[in-house]
Amino acid sequence: MSEIFESTPLAQPAAPENKFAIPVRYGLMVGFISMFLTTITFLYILKWNFWAFSAFGFFMFVIPVIFYFITARRQRLAFGGVIQLKDAFQAVFIVIIISQLISTVYGLIYTRYIDPECFVRMKEQMLAAFEKMGSMPQQSIDEQMDRMDQTIADSTKTSVLLFSLAKSIVLHSIFGFIAALVSSRKKPIVQP
Repeated sequence: MSEIFESTPLAQPAAPENKFAIPVRYGLMVGFISMFLTTITFLYILKWNFWAFSAFGFFMFVIPVIFYFITARRQRLAFGGVIQLKDAFQAVFIVIIISQLISTVYGLIYTRYIDPECFVRMKEQMLAAFEKMGSMPQQSIDEQMDRMDQTIADSTKTSVLLFSLAKSIVLHSIFGFIAALVSSRKKPIVQP
């Protein structure tokens, strides 16, 4: 009688034909959504208001995190409703790597070739926002502008880009691990 239960799909969850199909698809989706949102942010939101630009940056962080949860859940369903933490995190980590690479490369292309003046507009909007606040001393504003100039100068250096990419991958991996942890399910215990 136990042989019947061991051969059922309940006891042996089905592994998908290609366990990388879902993560690659979602990684590309998140990467292209990030490209679109980056373009919208620099072309329209930054011209409108610096604080809206900053808030939209937070929104651009939340969107991929939502996709990490969706990826982990879809991967679990592809595995027959049962997935180990390792497999769930592997899927989410692939999404993180693909999307962050696309985002970093596009950000570099965008700021170097598509819209090289975006940092100048960002600096102008930041200065206008600080001046509008009125309570900030001029020395603090000057220090912030000097930091912004340094950030602009460093933004296309390879070492800075790689360090930024690594930080982004680590930060997103923390949220990806949480998504994998929430979505992981162990094999059900079958009582003979």
